[in-house]
Amino acid sequence: MGVSRMEQQAAEAASQAPIALYNLAEAASTASTAVQQTVERKGGFLAPLSDGLETVLRFLQNGLDAAHVPYSYGYSIILLTMLVKLATYPLTKQQVESSLAVQSLKPRVDLIKARFGDDKDKIQKETSLLYQQAGVNPLAGCLPTLATIPIFIGLYNSLTNAANEGLFDTQGFYWIPSLAGPTTMAARQDGSGTEWLFPFVNGAPPIGWEDALCYLSLPALLILTQYISTAIISPPLDPEDPNANTTRALYAFLPLMIGYFSLNVPAGLSLYYLSNSVLTTLVQIYLKKLGGANVVVNDLGPVTKPGSGRRTGEVVMEFAPWTPTTVSLTPPAEEEEAAPEQEAGVSTPAPAAAAATSMQAEAKVLDPATVSHRVKRKKLSLILQQQGVRPATAAAQGSA
Repeated sequence: MGVSRMEQQAAEAASQAPIALYNLAEAASTASTAVQQTVERKGGFLAPLSDGLETVLRFLQNGLDAAHVPYSYGYSIILLTMLVKLATYPLTKQQVESSLAVQSLKPRVDLIKARFGDDKDKIQKETSLLYQQAGVNPLAGCLPTLATIPIFIGLYNSLTNAANEGLFDTQGFYWIPSLAGPTTMAARQDGSGTEWLFPFVNGAPPIGWEDALCYLSLPALLILTQYISTAIISPPLDPEDPNANTTRALYAFLPLMIGYFSLNVPAGLSLYYLSNSVLTTLVQIYLKKLGGANVVVNDLGPVTKPGSGRRTGEVVMEFAPWTPTTVSLTPPAEEEEAAPEQEAGVSTPAPAAAAATSMQAEAKVLDPATVSHRVKRKKLSLILQQQGVRPATAAAQGSA
């Protein structure tokens, strides 16, 4: 009886073993899936920001669904991008105002560079003094730019997490078949993000020309938008700048690089790139072209080259005129000795007075050899008349 009881318990344990093993395998599978999802989720130290933006994305999508708006996920991506742009607008405005203030001083900086040549220390000192006088801080635009970078990284991570979680799998957007296609973030990490396009199979992409052209429209629009934005917003290049060719090549290559990057991500992220590029261009046009930016620079007067005031006749403000000093031919000690004698009524001896008179007469007579070339352009007689000395010929005639 006891043996049969033990056998029954063993049989029950044996019958329950597959169930236990199945539960253990299921638990292991669930843990593996959780670990995989934890690895795939993006965020890092920005995880709270990414999770918050993802929550906002879900809220917008649910609201659009409740309002029966078609393509709710596509429009929720665009609305979320607009909200982030609106939140970062004050920082963008401050950055643009600082950039425009620095650009307004570029003609003066060019004059400083032309004047001091290769003396970089002098150029740096004069440029710093110029910024100080103009009330411009060239580093004021760096902090707003750095502050917006984590926000957009968090937005990118939130959309990446949404794509990894399969939220876009059954969601299209007008002619786009699926916001989750044509590739995945896992394929991008494996280096196979463009396998949907290359290599061709029987002269066509692996997904076919129809779907491939639909997905290619977003990168093409993104590249076009980047070129238009560069042409409108970027300041003109200085041909004398040694880095002008590098900057020109960067302007030409950067949109292509962004377009290639959008080929390796799901269409939902490409839609974010496109909407962000369009909104950025519109904000920059409003600030730079339509007067949205309030640029404050101290008035430094007209921009002129050194020495141009003598040619243009411009009045120099707050300038003290130079006053010539008269050099006495008599030493100060002799003047001090002569003054008491004159006050006491002591007369100068006749020989000394005659010598002094003859020396003054000789000093009044001009030697043509000592007259500069510029003075020689005038008649010597005119110069003598101005100084009250008669020419020698006139004196001879008068004595005759």
